[in-house]
Amino acid sequence: MRVALLRALRAIVMAGFVVCVAAFVGLSVYAVLQFGLWWPTLAGIEGSTRLVLAAVTMLPFLLLFTKLNWSRPLGWLSGRFNRMVEPIDRAIAVRDR
Repeated sequence: MRVALLRALRAIVMAGFVVCVAAFVGLSVYAVLQFGLWWPTLAGIEGSTRLVLAAVTMLPFLLLFTKLNWSRPLGWLSGRFNRMVEPIDRAIAVRDR
């Protein structure tokens, strides 16, 4: 029973990690998209010109996102979650013996 609870706790912690990674990457892309759509409107540009300028603005950033080394911020986040999972894994290993 205790091992099942520990495994469930580990699954919850890992789900939290997945949600945090998705939020970090998703919000980064979302911020670029919002900026690309915001500044042409701020400049008073309307119609299809606004959409073309938005696309031209977003493209370099989105291309940059594909070349970014995401391992540094995501590695930090992974390390934090790993510190939470290690004691759980050790407790599961002790109970499984």
